[in-house]
Amino acid sequence: MIDIYICEDSDEQREIIRRYVKAAILIKEYDMKLKIATDDPEKIIEELKLSKNTGLYFLDIDLQAAKNGLTLAKEIREYDPRGFIVFVTSHSEMAFLTFQYKVEALDFILKDEPKQLQHRICECMDYVNIKYMNITRGEEKTITITRGNRKITLEYDSIMFFETSASEHKLIVHTENKSMEFFGKMKNIEEEVGEEFIRCHRAYLVNKKNIEEVSYAEKLIIMKNKAECPISHRLLRQVKSKYQ
Repeated sequence: MIDIYICEDSDEQREIIRRYVKAAILIKEYDMKLKIATDDPEKIIEELKLSKNTGLYFLDIDLQAAKNGLTLAKEIREYDPRGFIVFVTSHSEMAFLTFQYKVEALDFILKDEPKQLQHRICECMDYVNIKYMNITRGEEKTITITRGNRKITLEYDSIMFFETSASEHKLIVHTENKSMEFFGKMKNIEEEVGEEFIRCHRAYLVNKKNIEEVSYAEKLIIMKNKAECPISHRLLRQVKSKYQ
């Protein structure tokens, strides 16, 4: 699902954008949800921190707040590097600043052209929907983990295995040549990644695609990067049934 965020300091303009977004979701049946429409940039970040979904952001540049839209967009990029950012503004002269801030904006829509506003918003939603559908059809499955204030998106194919950390409430994700610790529960990760990973031990969840060898006699899985993961006696039968 795509979460949609609107940050606009004009009550009237915010309601117009909100109405266009809601109508498009209803009519075209997008797998999208309007998460928040607000004039407060901090509320956008608060909601974003709680979300596991990619976002589509409609931002005014000249916000009457401590942060302007460009500063907000730069902060959004720290949490949602693959999100889609659209600026909706009256200031055409500020378009070049979107490049200076390096926020990779999807579009720049002028409020001065009200007849085009709905059309351009719908165009952006169409584009994002197509990109999202391509991803969910299996071009590249990904999982997003949170490390401190950063969200990191990893492709399934790059992951060797997940391991329970010695630190409480933390896991370690191992890729081919690096490891990253993050807050999480193994049960939640197992449910999210599904059948492409195998739980071989209470503390280990391995990627089937990246298994090089399984020794049932030694109760050991050897990954393509030569890392070794134990198989518990309790889960031995499950590993045999899922990896053949």
